[in-house]
Amino acid sequence: MRNKLLALVVIIGIGVFSLLSFKNIDTEYTPIKVENSMIGNPWDGYTDWYKITKDAPNTGDPTGFIEKRHNGQKAYREIYINDIGKVVNLGPAPYKYPEGTIVVKETYKNKEVWEKKGKNILTIMIKQADGTSPETGDWGYIMGAKGKLSTGTSKWAKFCSGCHVYAASKDYVFMSSDFMKTLE
Repeated sequence: MRNKLLALVVIIGIGVFSLLSFKNIDTEYTPIKVENSMIGNPWDGYTDWYKITKDAPNTGDPTGFIEKRHNGQKAYREIYINDIGKVVNLGPAPYKYPEGTIVVKETYKNKEVWEKKGKNILTIMIKQADGTSPETGDWGYIMGAKGKLSTGTSKWAKFCSGCHVYAASKDYVFMSSDFMKTLE
């Protein structure tokens, strides 16, 4: 009984420490299993956030930079932004997203998969504190729902920011509500 109690105290302590440490998401984040459950990711529940693409999913290559990335021109994409970045996204340029802004993109292989809400791939951007990752405009990139945050000159950060740099005038975010209006 004493060993079980000690183990429970250690698990709770790790969970509390992890939550407190996670306040500044400028390092890699790995969910921690606690008694067969997961401590959530900051993008959990993203489908309840503001949907930039509303009822018109992004498809094709409206920006001219997708090419074969994000499943290419045949893919359908739904893009969401949390409340921290929503106000900026809805506003006019110039865009400057605050630290903690999260953008989540669901990418579906084609229209048929999108219509069925079948398998999708998540890519996630998280705005970091000013000066944290100047190579990426202070954005961190995550490939997949269980991926790790990549910033600076890491492999995925370089890969993602290689295209997002073309949206530097929009704080590295291609899709804004303003941009979506141009597609109507």
